[in-house]
This record gives sequence, structure tokens and C-alpha cells, in this order.
Amino acid sequence: MSIYQAELRVPQHLTSFFATQRFITGACESLGVAEKIRLDVELAVEEGLLQLFASAKPGEMGEDVRVRIVFDFDALHITVLAPGRPFDFHRLPTFRPEDVSSGILEGLGTFLIRRLMDSIQWRYVEKEGQELTMTKHLPSPIADTESACFVATSSAPIPVGALSYRTVRTEEDAFAVAACAFDIYRYAYKDVIYYPLELLAWNLSGQMRSWIAVDEAGTVFGHYAIIRKHPGDSTAEMGAAFVRPECRGGGVFQALSRCAHDDAARCGLSSLYSLSVTNHVATQKISEREGRRTVGLRLASSPAVFVEGATPGERVTTALNYKQCIPRTPRTLFLPERYREMILTSYGWLDMSPSEDLSGTAEPGEDLVTTTRDLTWNRAVLGARGGATARHKMAAYTELLLEQGVACAVLSIDLEDPGAPLLAEEAARLGFVYSGIFPESTKDGHDALQMQLLNGITLDETKILLHQNSAKAILAFVKSEAPHLFTETKK
Repeated sequence: MSIYQAELRVPQHLTSFFATQRFITGACESLGVAEKIRLDVELAVEEGLLQLFASAKPGEMGEDVRVRIVFDFDALHITVLAPGRPFDFHRLPTFRPEDVSSGILEGLGTFLIRRLMDSIQWRYVEKEGQELTMTKHLPSPIADTESACFVATSSAPIPVGALSYRTVRTEEDAFAVAACAFDIYRYAYKDVIYYPLELLAWNLSGQMRSWIAVDEAGTVFGHYAIIRKHPGDSTAEMGAAFVRPECRGGGVFQALSRCAHDDAARCGLSSLYSLSVTNHVATQKISEREGRRTVGLRLASSPAVFVEGATPGERVTTALNYKQCIPRTPRTLFLPERYREMILTSYGWLDMSPSEDLSGTAEPGEDLVTTTRDLTWNRAVLGARGGATARHKMAAYTELLLEQGVACAVLSIDLEDPGAPLLAEEAARLGFVYSGIFPESTKDGHDALQMQLLNGITLDETKILLHQNSAKAILAFVKSEAPHLFTETKK
């Protein structure tokens, strides 16, 4: 989903270089794009227009050039279409840096565009002209001009009447939930919330149980849900929690939490987990009160859509909280030596005592590596188990994600597969660091070690507010493993 787009028509004239550059630069500044990226784009636009103008023949210069600019949350796309006769861009000269000393600069413009932008594509559009498309990935998502940050409330608070607490039942309820989310976060929250018919279908199927605080007029003031990845799953997330600002501090969230947790107990779920943004200490306290212990930290895992006053592009850390509701049969795990003590400590927080295979004789199971890219929040989720082939695939996927400019990636390694220790070592070599454990989280219900990769992000520890002692211990461990991820604290 684009957050800003525009189309310009400019004549093939020197003035158009500067006019187009200034327009794009102004849009970048308004959207909070970093200066380094703005300068790269400005030079690439100049060189691209120059190449297109140079390919035109006399008599073709009278027609306007069309420039289309599209800002997505995580990328800027610029498409330039210049009218003219067919031209084979494959014949553009190739610049070689070693020829500079000889004064040979042919192809320098194309060379610069390729270095400055993440991808470029030349093509001839039949009967229209030559087209150049350039893409620049952004290191973190950006906000739109209508909201200086993603957190945006209505101009006037909605009067709060008598509230009742119940599940979503009708299409009208689902639309009211979407309206509530929009009033608080615009379109920056979880996608399913903004699709009322899909939200209702999820609730009717049992994949989701949405609890709402609603007044007599049908206005939703808060939402909290039990969410399964698939209908019938025995593990579910307590999440999608939001409350209108005019109700915060009035006990609405606590009441929704109580309703949802009582409902979860009635559903007979084997385990529950939640993700708490670390600037909301209250939600971490509620997780602890409900018996969910923090066993993982996902550093800079999402845009700071929940943080009032956050700057465009800022990201926030979330805590993974877990509760085993029904006792389970013992599991045998294959623990990586570098994380063995931390993993066993984490299971201790959950009052679990898994057995450990120390024989070293078991063979890895089937090689399997999966990856899912979340374009809206510019992150990726990977899963891995198996042997040498899985390690090779994991390295290839990681390299591709970094090239695509993903801000962060979370990797889940199957701890019940004998290949886990070597997969963890390969992940560490690739730059992944410890994130935590996530019991029963793989597709077949196995326990997972989670590791995380940050792409060019440095963390300010003072903005990571933690409540549970287990969360603080995990952060201390990550800092000892990867101090380079954190800014130095001035004393």
C-alpha cells in the first residue's frame, strides 16, 4: 500500500532536471527520509533524465516526459517515461572504474544509477517511448504527511457512555472495530483489523475471538483478541489490543483482558503467548499477572506505531510472553552449546524441565527452510530445521533479505531436530543473535530457539522499558553477545 504518490509531466529541458529533483527531495523531506538516501535519489534522478534525454532524436524533444513517484512504507519507486523512437538500452556503454585514469567516462551515468539505487529497469514501451524504473529501499518504514507519526487520534474525543463487554457478532461490530483502529493508528495496525468481512469470518470460524468494549450506539472503544494461526490450533496469541485514548487509564483494557483470558481458559487452549511493546510497561505487567513469562525479546521488530511522539522510521522492541496452560509430555531437545545455559534458564522460568540429547549420534531430519516477508512492517520471519542443505538455504535466504533492505529478521530453529546446534552456529556466523525460546511454536508443535538479525539498526537501551526480571536477563545476555547493536550510554 503506497502512502504517497504523484505524477509529473515535464518538458525535455534543463530546467526539468532541477524541478524534478526538488519535487522528489521535498517529498522525501516531508516524509522524514534520511538525508543520505535523499542525496542518492537526487543524483540518480539527474543521471536517469540525462540518459533518457540523450537517447532522444531531434524532433522528439517537444513531448513531455512523465515522472511517477511512489512512496511505499519501505521503498521509493521512480518511473520516468520519455517519448521517442525505439532504443536498445542494452547497448549503453559500460563504465569501468579502472578506465578513469585514462579519461574514459562513457557509461558513468548508468554506473552511478546502479550504485545509488537498489534496482533499475530499462525498457521500451511500445508506441510510447523509453521507460526507466528506479527503486530505493528504505531502512525503516516511513509515515505519511497526514500524521507526523503513526499514532493519530481524532480531532475531538468521542463521548464515552456506558460500556458493555462482549465478542464480535455482526458485520456492524467488525466495521466498528476497523473504525476504532483507524481513529487510533490510521492504517498502520494489523491488516486483518481493516477488513471487516474477513475479521467477522475469522471470528465465526473460531480462528479469532474478538472481545470489544462497546457503547449503546455501537461505537467500539477497545478490542482484545484470542488469535490462532489456524482454526483448531491448541496454541493462541493474546493480542490485537487497543483502546481509544479517551478510555485509557479507566480500566477498559483491564476489563477486556479479564474477559479474553477467561474465554481462553474456557476454550481449553494448551498454551498462550503475547507480544508486548516494551514502551508499554502496563501490558507487560498484565502478562505477568496472567502467568505469561517473558522468554524472548524481538529487537526493533516493528515500526513505533504504538509510541506517541515517535519519529518517522523509529522502531520498537517487543517482549514475547508465554504460558503453558496444560501440562505437556517431556520433550527431548538438541541444544546449541553457545545458548545452552540461557535456554535451560528460560525453561526454568516456565517451570519446564526438558531432557537433553547429548549423544551426538542422532541425524538431522528433513531439510526445511521457510521465509515470510512482511512488507508493511519491513521484517521477515524464517524457520529452519535439518542438515547441510538447510544451512545453505538459510544463508541464501538471509543474503537475499539483506539485499532487499529488510530491517530485521526473526529465525526459528527447531530445537527438537538434531540439526539445531549446527543451524544455530551458522545463523550466528550470518549475524543472527539470541532472541529467546518459543515452545510449541513450529508448524508441527515443536519448541523453537529464536534468533534475530538487525540490518543496520542501532538500539537505544534507554527506550527499551522492561518489567519482568526474565526480560531484563535476556537483554543483558544479548548485550553481552552483541554489544555492537547498542549505542553507548553516556555516564
